[in-house]
Amino acid sequence: MRFLSTTDAPLGERGLEQSAALREALGPYTFERCLVSPMRRCLQTRAIVAPDLPFEIEPGLREVSFGSWEGLSADEVEAVTPGAIAERRAAPAAFRPPGGESIEDAAARLRPIAERLMQMQRTLVIGHRIALGILERLLRDHPLDSQGVIGLSPAEFRIVRE
Repeated sequence: MRFLSTTDAPLGERGLEQSAALREALGPYTFERCLVSPMRRCLQTRAIVAPDLPFEIEPGLREVSFGSWEGLSADEVEAVTPGAIAERRAAPAAFRPPGGESIEDAAARLRPIAERLMQMQRTLVIGHRIALGILERLLRDHPLDSQGVIGLSPAEFRIVRE
């Protein structure tokens, strides 16, 4: 439960198990291609979930940068900067951690990917929780601070468009 974006950590044992379960859950679905974040944990997930699927590494799918919060827990952030987590919750789309990016910043790099996906069929996208939430909002034409999109859990998937 730490802010993890730019740290290129591999999947742990639990992540490997979740990826194997995801492979089984995706069994009934057919995909033509996969877009994947360049981070090692996403590339490992793709290798487990869809090893035979043609894929493209999409740099824009990287996670929202947490800047100086990278690697810290919410409690550790609060200890250093009291009120920062509440400030982030109050204005989630515009809030930018020191040295990091806001959801609005990330949406600017994800918008071309959303536009591209609207022209594609049966594409599996493997990325990160916040970046995927932003991408889903863009694809569904929801405001960036919309509560209508619930965050994904690790190795969870959602069909956005059939």
